[in-house]
Amino acid sequence: MANEIERRVFALAEPICQANAVELVAVEWQKAGKSWRLALYIDCEGGVGHELCVAVSNAVSDALDALDFIEPAYNLEVSSPGLERPLLKPADFQRFAGSLAAVKLFAARNGQKEFCGELLGYSATEGVLLSDEKTGERLTFDPAEIAGAHLVFRF
Repeated sequence: MANEIERRVFALAEPICQANAVELVAVEWQKAGKSWRLALYIDCEGGVGHELCVAVSNAVSDALDALDFIEPAYNLEVSSPGLERPLLKPADFQRFAGSLAAVKLFAARNGQKEFCGELLGYSATEGVLLSDEKTGERLTFDPAEIAGAHLVFRF
């Protein structure tokens, strides 16, 4: 996560999410026009509904109000990460093995920075494992090389 507010909010919100049987996927703190936006992305088996977002939003809002460590006014948003959710942790790559995923690297490998294919999982020794959709080649990526990764949804 990019900054101290995101780190602190993640640490505060993660146990609240766990108490609601949801995974806290990511926290974003962004300037949105003249105001600030604090977004929490949650996920769970079976998907995230409106009631769950409201419950997590209310609980996190109460905790944030009690600690009051965020200076500027902001809007709190809680939602699903969507169909093309980010893959951020080793557990994400394992959980979604068999799914179509895209991986973007910080630096090009053989002239290519973006790869797409079937996610094969995660290995402690090899990193992220992907079967390239164009070549069928089994690719491995060290997590330190990855600028971003997400699921890919095709109609």
